[in-house]
Amino acid sequence: MKKNNTSKLVLISLCVGVNVIGALIAVALKLPIFLDTIGTFIVAFLFGPMAGVITGILSYSITTLTFDPYALYFIPSQIIVGFLAGVLYRKGAFKKKAIMPFSTLLIASCSAFVAAIASAFVFGGITSSGNSIIVMYLNSLGLGLVPSVFITQILTEFIDKMIIVLLVFNVIKVMPKNFNFQN
Repeated sequence: MKKNNTSKLVLISLCVGVNVIGALIAVALKLPIFLDTIGTFIVAFLFGPMAGVITGILSYSITTLTFDPYALYFIPSQIIVGFLAGVLYRKGAFKKKAIMPFSTLLIASCSAFVAAIASAFVFGGITSSGNSIIVMYLNSLGLGLVPSVFITQILTEFIDKMIIVLLVFNVIKVMPKNFNFQN
């Protein structure tokens, strides 16, 4: 039992690091996707929703303190991702390839809604993310700030989360079978 808990803590710590590094890459390169929930998905899929939530909170706390002060305002988005990923995975919402995009869209939409509120009302649509360029473009077309932020957030969140879910399934597939992750 003790080895199992140690293995979980080590993997959660590694996944927090993966999230922070993913966020750093996305911010440094001004990518229109985020790459900051890879570890959150892995932990949520393997250990459940609360472990996913904790991973997301720790990741964004470190990100806020080290290189991206904007991240603090997006912690609620990480909480939603960790929680929904864990719940939906446990309910089998990712087992069939035909259902996976809808499950991912649900997570992305909920996350995007919360993130869009922070982006639009706290930061005026301009954050450290590369998707701010898309927001400015849509706003210049006359859509208005709030619709521009919401459209951009939903689009970029869905693309980001689909990439991450596909990546996470491949990572989980190659993990050693003797690495026991029972709750």
